[in-house]
Amino acid sequence: MKTEGQIARFIESELLEGAPHNVDPLAGGTLDSLSVEVLIGWVEEEFQITFDFRDVVAENFASVRALAAFVDAKRLGAQGQSTDT
Repeated sequence: MKTEGQIARFIESELLEGAPHNVDPLAGGTLDSLSVEVLIGWVEEEFQITFDFRDVVAENFASVRALAAFVDAKRLGAQGQSTDT
């Protein structure tokens, strides 16, 4: 399953509890700060990455697609680092 789809499903089922929405919940500002914290915790666990304080910026959370792209890039970077040692 693609990263974007996994993130969207988590947001819809766990953070929006299935509430209907017509726009990207991140782009539309649907999530409050506590929901974003929960999302970060889930993303870290689900994708085995760690957010640095510098990663928590508006551009990484501008949309589900932007967050997925960030997660994929972070995962690729982590894989590259683990093979260097």
